[in-house]
Amino acid sequence: MRAALAAALGGRAALVFGDDLAAVAAVRAAPRDSGMVLLVIDAAVTALDRAMLIAAVAPLAVELAPETRLAALDIGSDAKPAAVVAAADYLVGARSTTGQVIEIR
Repeated sequence: MRAALAAALGGRAALVFGDDLAAVAAVRAAPRDSGMVLLVIDAAVTALDRAMLIAAVAPLAVELAPETRLAALDIGSDAKPAAVVAAADYLVGARSTTGQVIEIR
């Protein structure tokens, strides 16, 4: 999934793969030259860590604005890679969108 997202986005967003709350620091430290940070929450992330990461998206988006947009993908265990890539592509292309989470099941 990581390689597919990186290839599809082609540097149009900094990708952060969130496994736990440490992802918040990774989002803050992500390169911002593309103007977009995409947090990817994998299916293997525990329910508590998933909830904390999702809750952090809106405040982090405010913190990074206006120079950088932030969005997240909440990926379920049965999510199809093509659906994940399509959602990522949409979020990166939606230039007036920040602080959004798309759930893909």
